[in-house]
Amino acid sequence: MDPEAVDCFLAAAGDVPAMVRWDFDGWPAAPEIGLGPGGTRGAYVTVCVNARDLYLEEPATDHTVYVHVKQIEAHRAAWLAAQVGLEVIGELHMARL
Repeated sequence: MDPEAVDCFLAAAGDVPAMVRWDFDGWPAAPEIGLGPGGTRGAYVTVCVNARDLYLEEPATDHTVYVHVKQIEAHRAAWLAAQVGLEVIGELHMARL
């Protein structure tokens, strides 16, 4: 995403909870953890600003990033985070979405 678009989104949100979601054609294969390419179902990322949860009900002063994967492939989330030098810091949550 263009950094200017990020700045515009954050400026528009101000201190109000907001979210943006990116859907993908599928997750890449992760052969080192025994996973082939993922399909489109469960292949998206949601960033919640000024909120701790996907439903924007729990206020926060920072942001939360959710990596959505199929339940059976939950370990893919940790693998994806590691690909960009990050790690999963929360527990697995089953979303209502």
